[in-house]
Amino acid sequence: MHDAPYDPQKAHEYYMRIRKLKGRQKGAQQPPPAQPQGRRPKGVLSPREKQKVELKQNIQTLGLKLHNLEQLIQKKEAILKQDQAQAKSKANKNSKAKGDKPVDKAKARSDAKKYRQSHKQSLKNKAKQSRSKGGGQSHKDHKPKPDSKKSIADLKALATKVKGQLAIAKQKLAAL
Repeated sequence: MHDAPYDPQKAHEYYMRIRKLKGRQKGAQQPPPAQPQGRRPKGVLSPREKQKVELKQNIQTLGLKLHNLEQLIQKKEAILKQDQAQAKSKANKNSKAKGDKPVDKAKARSDAKKYRQSHKQSLKNKAKQSRSKGGGQSHKDHKPKPDSKKSIADLKALATKVKGQLAIAKQKLAAL
């Protein structure tokens, strides 16, 4: 290719002749200096840390709610067992006292039929009223019952729902 060896002085002269100096462009700004990653002002949390804190609080509140629901279910079941035991003992006492009188099913059937025929319209009105939403109230005015007023089945369903929410919250926390 070239027979001449490399001459650094000639190369420098060539560079000085052909170089084009470029100045600062108007309007260009230097980016602000980046903050070091490890340091944040006190009390400032990253979005991920905020999410973790919120999830932990959510898990605590759901756990407390589940605990309260389970206690309420146990209380209601105990009360129900007491009531059933009392009703059973009353029924046993009544059956012993009325043991002398045989029950006439045919007479009871005819009495019920006579009552239905004589009160036909009032029974229809009662049935219609019970079918309507809230006994004539609009659905918007419906307020949910507090937990203490709900049935055991409703409480168990609510507890299952809370358990599901709790499991989801724990999964989310573990994923972070």
